Amino acid sequence: MFISTYRVTKFAFQNFWRNFWLSLITITMLVLTLLTVNILIVLNFVTDQAIQTIEDRVEISVYFHSSTPQTSVDNAVSYLRSLSQVRDVQTISAQEALDQFIARHQQDEIILKSLDEIGANPFGPSLVIKAQTVSDFDFILEALENPEFRDYIREKDFSNYSDVVARIQNATDRIRTFGLALSIIFLLIAVLIVFNTVRMSLFIHREEIGIMKLVGASDRFVRAPFLLEMILLSLIAIVVTLLIAYPTVAILEPKFGFYFGGEPIGLVNYFEKNGLMIFGFEFVGLVLLTMFSTGMAMRKYLKV
Repeated sequence: MFISTYRVTKFAFQNFWRNFWLSLITITMLVLTLLTVNILIVLNFVTDQAIQTIEDRVEISVYFHSSTPQTSVDNAVSYLRSLSQVRDVQTISAQEALDQFIARHQQDEIILKSLDEIGANPFGPSLVIKAQTVSDFDFILEALENPEFRDYIREKDFSNYSDVVARIQNATDRIRTFGLALSIIFLLIAVLIVFNTVRMSLFIHREEIGIMKLVGASDRFVRAPFLLEMILLSLIAIVVTLLIAYPTVAILEPKFGFYFGGEPIGLVNYFEKNGLMIFGFEFVGLVLLTMFSTGMAMRKYLKV
C-alpha cells in the first residue's frame, strides 16, 4: 500500500511539473474565483456593519412643554421602555436642558442676556429614544400619539435613516449580483481549464497508462494521480488566496474605519475567528469542483 501511495503521489507531482503552465493557469482561475467569493464575504460584512452603525444612530428626541408634570414624563418613559421596538430611553430634565443650552452658547452674550431677561427656565424635560432597528421608527412615532401624554409633547425631532439604509441595501444588492455573476464566470472557466488540463495529461501519458494496464495496474491506480493532482492544485489555490486575502483585509480595514467614525469595524478579527470555516468550506468546494471536472474528463478520454 505504501509503495502504491508513493507511486501515485510521484506520478501526480510529475503531471504537475510536466504541465506546469497549464497548472499555473488552472491555479490562477481558481484563485480568481476564490477572491471573488471572499470579496462578496467582505461586502456582506461591511454592509451589515454599516446598517448596524446607522441603526445605532436612529433616535427620536421628544420635547415636552415646560409646564408638563413630572408624572406624565415618567409615565411616557415607562410606556416607551415597555415596547420591544425601543432599545433605550434617556431622560433629560429641564435643568439639564438649560445647562446644555448655556454650554453650547456660552460665547454668545446676546442669547445669554435673553435668558436673563426671561428670568425662568424656558425649557421643559425631553426624551431621547433609541430604536432597535430602522424598521421600528414609524411604530415609535405612532406610540408617541398615546392620549395619556401626547398633549404635553411640544415637538418631535428625528432623522429618517430609512432612505439611507434602503440606498445601501440597493447598492449592495447590485454589487452582490455582479460579484456572483463574476464568480460563476470564473468558475465555469476554471471547470473548462481543469477539464482540458486533465485531457492534455491523458494525451501526454497515454503510452505510460497503456504500459501500466499491461502490467496489471487497476483502474483506481490509473485514475488516482490525476485526482490527487487536482487536490494539490486546489490546495495551492487556497494558500495563494490566503496570502492575498489577509494582507488585503488588513490594509482595507483602516480605510473602512474612516467611514465608521475612525473606529475599527472588526474585519480582520472576523476573518481570524471564521477563517478556518470560510477557507475550509472553500477548499472542500474547490476539491469537489475539480474532482467533478477531472472525473468528467477521465470518463470521456481515459479508456481503462
